[in-house]
Amino acid sequence: MNKKSARTKQKIEEALFALMQEQKYDDISVKEITEKAGVSRMAFYRNYRLKDDVLDGFIQTEYDQFISDISNHQLSQLEQLLNVYFSYFKDNVNILNAIVNAGIEGIVLRKQTEYFREFFESGITEKISFQDYDIAYYSGAVFSILLYWRANGYHVSVDELTSRMATKIKNDLDEKIGRRHNEEL
Repeated sequence: MNKKSARTKQKIEEALFALMQEQKYDDISVKEITEKAGVSRMAFYRNYRLKDDVLDGFIQTEYDQFISDISNHQLSQLEQLLNVYFSYFKDNVNILNAIVNAGIEGIVLRKQTEYFREFFESGITEKISFQDYDIAYYSGAVFSILLYWRANGYHVSVDELTSRMATKIKNDLDEKIGRRHNEEL
């Protein structure tokens, strides 16, 4: 991708993000996005087929930043990963506010579940293999706690929230491992 195209995409994603802070995602038009971005509709359609493609790009950009944070700190433990996750959203409240204001929690949860699958399959825990339902369960739990935390003004510290979630997940995993071990005997 050339620099001009990359810059155009960045402008379009930033425009969508700004609009999502003000209105519901379904109410945002391509025309509004292009006007806010200062690009033509032709430039939009050269880079995207649909408005949903812009949202996918925006979510991917944020996910890439999250992965970069994890890689830079060489994190592999569940508690460390959860800490980076919750810290990221605490440090970037405007992102979570835009998600909620735009009413796209379900879309973001589906994407997050795809990313969680990558995390769990990459060997965060080597003791157990995860079924799709397990991954959806943990992803939903973490995202639900994130939304609840936001709704309550982030009153619990990142460290306390991380510790609570990591303990619950580890206890659940230990129980699953114990059940599987007993089934094998």
